[in-house]
Amino acid sequence: MKKGVFLLLLLCFTNSLVGQDLKKVDKIIRSYKDPVSIKSLSKRIDYDFKKPIEKVRAAFTWVALNIRYYKENSNLLKAPEFTAYFSEDDLKRIHKRKNEELINKTFLKREAVCEGYALLLKKVYDLLHIENELVFGYSKSSVKSIGVIPSTKNHVWNAVKISGKWMMLDATYSSGELYFDGSWKREFKTAYFNAPKEILNATHYPSDKRWQDFLKQKELKDFCNDPFIQNAYFKHKIAVVEPTQGIIKLKKGRKIRFKINGLNDSKSVKYLYFYDRKVRIPKMISKSFSEQEIYFEKPNQNTTLHIYVENELALEYKVELPK
Repeated sequence: MKKGVFLLLLLCFTNSLVGQDLKKVDKIIRSYKDPVSIKSLSKRIDYDFKKPIEKVRAAFTWVALNIRYYKENSNLLKAPEFTAYFSEDDLKRIHKRKNEELINKTFLKREAVCEGYALLLKKVYDLLHIENELVFGYSKSSVKSIGVIPSTKNHVWNAVKISGKWMMLDATYSSGELYFDGSWKREFKTAYFNAPKEILNATHYPSDKRWQDFLKQKELKDFCNDPFIQNAYFKHKIAVVEPTQGIIKLKKGRKIRFKINGLNDSKSVKYLYFYDRKVRIPKMISKSFSEQEIYFEKPNQNTTLHIYVENELALEYKVELPK
C-alpha cells in the first residue's frame, strides 16, 4: 500500500474515532442535572473529561442544549450605551461587570441572544484554562436581511485554540432553528462545532480582518447579497449555480429558474411563498446526473421564496416583481 493512501486511511479512521468520542461526550452531558453554578459546571466538566477537545465539546454541548434563544428584540446586539468613566482601567472594570451580569443572567434564566451564549461559553472556557476568544461580526438573522448591510455588529460567537490551532464554534446556531415566520425551535446540531469554513463563509462574517483572513471570507456587501442558507443546504450537499444573488428580480412574463447541483430524482424539492404559504412542487428538468434545472411558479406579489429539500428548509430568497 502506498504511503499516501495509508496516511489518508489513517486520518479518516482517526477522525471517525474523534467523532465517536464526541458523541460520547454529548451523551454524558445530556445526563447532567441542573448545576447550581457556572463554577460547579466547569469543575464537573474538568473532572469528567480529560482531553481538551472533549472539554471544549462538553461546555459547547451544555450551553447549546440548555440555553433557549430569546428572540424578542434580538435581531441586533444592543447599541452601545453611554458610559461615564474616569480612566481606561475604570472602563474595563465597567465592561467586565456588565458582562458578568449578562453571563449570570443567561445561566440563571437559561435564555439569551447570541451575546449571552458566547459570553457564558467563554466564561466556562476561561475556568477550564482553555485559550479562547470572542469573535464579533455579522450574520443574516432571517431572509428579510438579504441585501441589507448592517450598520452595527449583530452577532458574536467563539473561537478556541487546541493543539496550536484555532477552531470556531457557535452555540447559538447549534441550539435550535429560527424559522422565516419568526418562530424558534429547539434542535441541537453539531454542524457549528469546529464548523467547516465553507459553512461559516455562508453564514458568518467576522468584523476583525484577522478572522476574515482565517475564513478567507468575501467582501461584506457580497456576503449580505447572498441567499439565506439553512442547514439542510449543507446536509444534502447541494450547490446553487444560478441565481447567485439572494434577491431575485423577475422580468416580465418570466418564471423563476434555478440550476442546482447535487440533486437527483431521489431527493424531493418543495417550495412556498411567504404571502400564501402554499406548498408547491417545482418543475424539474435533469441536465445531468447531478444538475437539475428547476422552475418555480411566478408569485403574485413581492415576497420571499423558501425552498425545501427532503422537507427540510435549505434556501431562502427575496423575490421582487417588475414595477
